[in-house]
Amino acid sequence: MRVPVALTAEQRAEHDDLTPGIARLVARATKRPLTQPEFLQLMQLLTSQRMICNGLALSRFTELFTELAGRTASDALLATLASPKLAELRELVRNLAVAQGRKVVIFSQWRRMLELAHWAVRDLLAEAGQRSVFFSGGESQDQRTRNVEAFHEDQSTRVFFATDAGGVGLNLQRAASTLINLELPWNPAVLEQRIGRIHRHGQKRPIEVYNLVSEEGIESRIAQLVEEKRAVFNGLFDGTTDEVKPGAAGSFLARIERLIEPAPAASTTTAPNPADEEAAEDEPEPSAAAAPPPALALPPSALPPAALPPAALPPVAPPAEDGLAGLLAQVTVRPSGPSRVTIEAPVEVARQLSAMMAAMAQLLAKVAEDPEA
Repeated sequence: MRVPVALTAEQRAEHDDLTPGIARLVARATKRPLTQPEFLQLMQLLTSQRMICNGLALSRFTELFTELAGRTASDALLATLASPKLAELRELVRNLAVAQGRKVVIFSQWRRMLELAHWAVRDLLAEAGQRSVFFSGGESQDQRTRNVEAFHEDQSTRVFFATDAGGVGLNLQRAASTLINLELPWNPAVLEQRIGRIHRHGQKRPIEVYNLVSEEGIESRIAQLVEEKRAVFNGLFDGTTDEVKPGAAGSFLARIERLIEPAPAASTTTAPNPADEEAAEDEPEPSAAAAPPPALALPPSALPPAALPPAALPPVAPPAEDGLAGLLAQVTVRPSGPSRVTIEAPVEVARQLSAMMAAMAQLLAKVAEDPEA
């Protein structure tokens, strides 16, 4: 179930301030490969917009949370935070966990968003004699095991907060049939993994999934792409054939353009002159530090799936004329036994694809340095 959440004026202003920088980098990527700093900046700007959609309390977490932690959430206080998702979550927990007595799993990509969510509902749970537990990268293995046991065995443990990193392999269907996504991930497969925590063999109840989606921002357009199943992850394989479908792999930039297309048209900013753009290409890009929130680092799940066209990757050996699609067209994938496939490609094609994947692995390692962000 999609739960629409309106952006506040303050959220919308900060969200839209980042769009010109994204559009500039996307336009540049259509002319030449982005450098690693440029690609990282593009992903930081996109992720910053997603964080803003979750609320300014998340994008300003470092400066706000110490003060908030010592106060009790209230409608009046929540209204000052430009974070309407927290107010929406509070109502969902009041209805589902407190009033109906359900056990609820709440997912977010960001541990900090879960901490804000816990703060927003902890007084409701406490008044009802209920509690919550966490399952993320922030707990020891022993603590996570105890938290899973408590969620299954303790009737007063009603809410289970989990991140994508912490949630892999969880089996919660015996305890819960209700899931709340505080945001939608880039990758529809990650969304399915979240749902799979409660929709597994042995689940005897109908499941309910609530997706909180901020309207009129990047998040609503991500939701549309996910709903259409046109994300790059699903675009490479159609799920019904042994053959790679290379044509869909070259659509990363087109998808980014879809995420930002309404904002430039609605703004009063004059469209950039192509000559000015070419002249500015050799100029250093403004520091990304001014655009993303403090201490922003991208965990792997913040990135779109890894099948990116050459224009969005750090420079490597020049690919075939048709870019990544041309390379993939020379790859053969065929079954070779139960649960096995064989992948064949010319040596030079394999070398170029390997270089691209190695460059992507370096980027992922760099942006995942701070798992708590």
